[in-house]
Amino acid sequence: MDRRFRYLLILSFLAIFATAKAQFDDPKTLEIGPHGGVSYYMGDLNPMLPFAMAKPQYGGLVRFNYNNRWTFRFDYSRAKVAASDEVIKWRPERGLNFTSIINDFSLVAEFNFLEYYTGNPKKNVSPYIFGGISVFQYTVFADVAGTLVDLSNHATEGPEPSNAKWYDKMFGKTSPIGLSLPFGMGVKFSLSRHMAATIEWRMQKTFTDYLDDVATIYPEQHASVEVEGTIYDLSDPTGNYVAGQQRGNSAFNDWFGMARASLTWKFNLPDGRGCNLSKF
Repeated sequence: MDRRFRYLLILSFLAIFATAKAQFDDPKTLEIGPHGGVSYYMGDLNPMLPFAMAKPQYGGLVRFNYNNRWTFRFDYSRAKVAASDEVIKWRPERGLNFTSIINDFSLVAEFNFLEYYTGNPKKNVSPYIFGGISVFQYTVFADVAGTLVDLSNHATEGPEPSNAKWYDKMFGKTSPIGLSLPFGMGVKFSLSRHMAATIEWRMQKTFTDYLDDVATIYPEQHASVEVEGTIYDLSDPTGNYVAGQQRGNSAFNDWFGMARASLTWKFNLPDGRGCNLSKF
């Protein structure tokens, strides 16, 4: 999965630089609005199935239209991602599950394949691609007998390997903060003089393997929790494993994705050119 998306990202940026033309005299505008859709996860519990166990996500964005090809966007997303060995059946004998709540703040650059301007009746639709960087805060829970248990303070796995990469150490289990590279594609539509809509798909390559709390090996001392008088094993719910056996794949970090739509309102910036329709 890492290799496929890496190639897609490289090809996307090559397409941008191969086809982009600077148009510095275009009117510069700002767009603000909400977005919503679904989010999903791919990692140790679900390495193969996009949109499996998809959950709702929502947020808002601010888009700066530099010209009719290039725009820059800041957005906030509150997303939920989840997976279960019982549902996904990648390793059903493991019996693990998780739900993560994510607050993501991203900054991306968008490239329109066609000349596009919100409010222009002739340049009113364009496919686009985008890429950038994000910082996100997340909390991981496990469903234990119908109760969500915060896993951040439970040592569910063995010690971090000595050859762990720098980002594993920086964004490991004890860190509530993650770093990701978001990228994707979509389509923009100008609905009126000031209103626009987008439909997009995005993936986010994270630098943590703990979005699902599954990364390394089973520990010597299993983590447990008491729910309504019963003790539950958080490390090995099925009792099928022993200390030192592989619990997760530490070679690949987790991903999460979103499919969403947005609705924005355009504001002309003070240079006064945003409402000039003579050049259309």
